[in-house]
Amino acid sequence: MRHPVMTNQTWRLPMAVIAFLSIALPVAWDASGHIDAVWPVRNLVAHDIAGILAHVVPVDIRVVGTGSLRGTVRDEDGRPVPGATIIVPLSDGSVTETLTLADGTWILTGIPVGRHPVWVGAPAFAPVTMINRAGSGLTGRLRAWFEPGIDVTGGMADAGTRVDVVLAPAPRPKAVNGTEVVVDPATETTLACERPVIATARRTDVTVPAMGVGSGEVFRYRAGDHAGSPGPAVSRPLLVVYPGPASQWECASIPLASAGFEVIAYGPPYTFAIEREIRILRLLLASLGISDPADRGAAYRPGTSRPAVLAGSYSAIHALRVVQDTGPGTIGAVVLMGPPVDLLDLRHRLETGDYRPPFGLDRALIALGRPDREVARHARYSARLHATASHPPTLVIHSRSDAVVPVSQGEAYLSALRDAGVAAEGMILDGGGHYLLSTGGGEAEAILSRTVAFLTAHP
Repeated sequence: MRHPVMTNQTWRLPMAVIAFLSIALPVAWDASGHIDAVWPVRNLVAHDIAGILAHVVPVDIRVVGTGSLRGTVRDEDGRPVPGATIIVPLSDGSVTETLTLADGTWILTGIPVGRHPVWVGAPAFAPVTMINRAGSGLTGRLRAWFEPGIDVTGGMADAGTRVDVVLAPAPRPKAVNGTEVVVDPATETTLACERPVIATARRTDVTVPAMGVGSGEVFRYRAGDHAGSPGPAVSRPLLVVYPGPASQWECASIPLASAGFEVIAYGPPYTFAIEREIRILRLLLASLGISDPADRGAAYRPGTSRPAVLAGSYSAIHALRVVQDTGPGTIGAVVLMGPPVDLLDLRHRLETGDYRPPFGLDRALIALGRPDREVARHARYSARLHATASHPPTLVIHSRSDAVVPVSQGEAYLSALRDAGVAAEGMILDGGGHYLLSTGGGEAEAILSRTVAFLTAHP
């Protein structure tokens, strides 16, 4: 019996397929990270597969040594950028972090030897993630694609790998037009609540057809005893962003409206693919009297007062991103309740077992991707990294008994704002849990009273 002989022609096709896949798979994997409908699922699947493999083939993750990085940060004209943030993340969310000095120089020590991305950000500049995708040979190219970063080798600080960065001005978000927001007077109805406080207000449906936001998702609340009643004069517009459907938080909106605010309430979906919701919030903010929230020279429409923003829990991520993208002085004040402001820290707590959030927040964090692979996405939605002197006066309310977002997050944001020179106040409670306005009692009344007083003090 004759056996088939493997010739060069026989091997050519398999080798071509292997060569093609060695290039196509890394490129496809990298490209999928830019598709909103794909990257959350991709990251969840990759995390679950890695967890299974870790049980089958244990990996020794002991640090074999540390090294350093150093460099400069300058603008496009060659001027140093002081106060820029430099972050080197690890896969578990832990970071090594520093700020540039007055001459734009920086140095980081104690970084585990290996390949790590370097994230650099500064106010008014577009952040960058420094990686090195170069590699020699097939193995080197694959490593560069699947483990992008800057090589850190052991040694003294003055011998550390040099990373010099040039930052470009931050691009302006795409302009929005508040006229895309539609208020339907025919839907106006009067509602009353007894908890957390007794209050009455008029509710009207708001839609944003261009963004697919239909009836029942966004509401406007105004004071008044009955439909058609003028009610008290509106002191200022207030955009409220809830951690869930706005209809479930009516008894938080109604007391605010009864206190004299024109409340626009929205609850974004529970996902970290949030750019659509951020645009919706910008549209709602524009409908409250701002010509364009993204315009650094935004002007108010005649007869309007500066709007304020109130956000709680996970939805504070959306609201703070909008605040950061809005022109200085455009928003009068911000109130935050239990805000997550450092997603890298939350992921680190999750990986170390110190944090087990309910409601699937752990899966939402995992969907962001590994911190050392997706540091730019983590950083974009971590408000602690974007505190500047132009941030509006801010009240942070947080509970030490918060099991969803650790109180250290609120405290960290207070420190970052105060370090930046922002008028920031804190209301740190012992009780109340996470959803501070969801129950009645003296504590909820005190929170509402403090909120109204703060917003009134910062028109």
